[in-house]
Amino acid sequence: MELDPKGSYFMPVSVPQRPLKVGVFEDVWMLSTSYRTDTDVLAALLPLPFEPADDPLVTVHYAQCLKVKFLAGGGYNLIGVDLATVFNGRQDQLTGNYALVMWENLMDPVMRGRELLGVPKLFADVPDPSRSGDDWRVYASENDRVLLEMEIQNARPRREAFVNQLNADQANQAMMGWKYIPNIDGVGAALSQPTLIGRQTQFSQAWKGEGRIGYGNDLTWETNPANVDIVEALKTLVVREYLGATITHGSLTITRALNRVLQ
Repeated sequence: MELDPKGSYFMPVSVPQRPLKVGVFEDVWMLSTSYRTDTDVLAALLPLPFEPADDPLVTVHYAQCLKVKFLAGGGYNLIGVDLATVFNGRQDQLTGNYALVMWENLMDPVMRGRELLGVPKLFADVPDPSRSGDDWRVYASENDRVLLEMEIQNARPRREAFVNQLNADQANQAMMGWKYIPNIDGVGAALSQPTLIGRQTQFSQAWKGEGRIGYGNDLTWETNPANVDIVEALKTLVVREYLGATITHGSLTITRALNRVLQ
């Protein structure tokens, strides 16, 4: 067979993928907690030309994604860590969030997010949220050891004006990543490029509460070789001040035409 230079392929390349121009997530619950950390630590985790935003914020976010188009209506869960950043490129200057790491509980979105979008996705156990009254808890684990957890307490519903402001804020915050494929000998990059992900959210409901996050404390190389160094790096993002937490319900789309390499 001859590969079509305009075809849509993931591995295995012998079987072309169904081209999906838009990823539609019809039913999404999102939980997020933001906190302020140290600028120099943030800078150490951002590849140039990404730079820390004026306010060195870390956002831990969780999403329960239901009715996903590219999964034929199925769903999955994710939890990740974003860093507030400014991209100062030769042509592009953007303000938004840099995806530092993301864990998901289904391989298909892990593969698509890594190979297509440059989002640093890894596989882990990410259960549905647990809820007790106005208190929520989410986490990711591997081999029965917690990698990252978040609790939101006293989550109370907010009015339409609050929801509208969240939608406006999201529209003005770019989601960015870094697409990196190493050379076959593991030294250097076969492909290395910053990316902009064409994500569009639309919230219909929102709650606000007090959030707390925790990074895993009992990981070792023997128990979690793929994640122990990542979690240790996350621990350098020390919490200096919590800035509140939100829970939202709405929808999400990722449009291929809006995805691009940053310059």
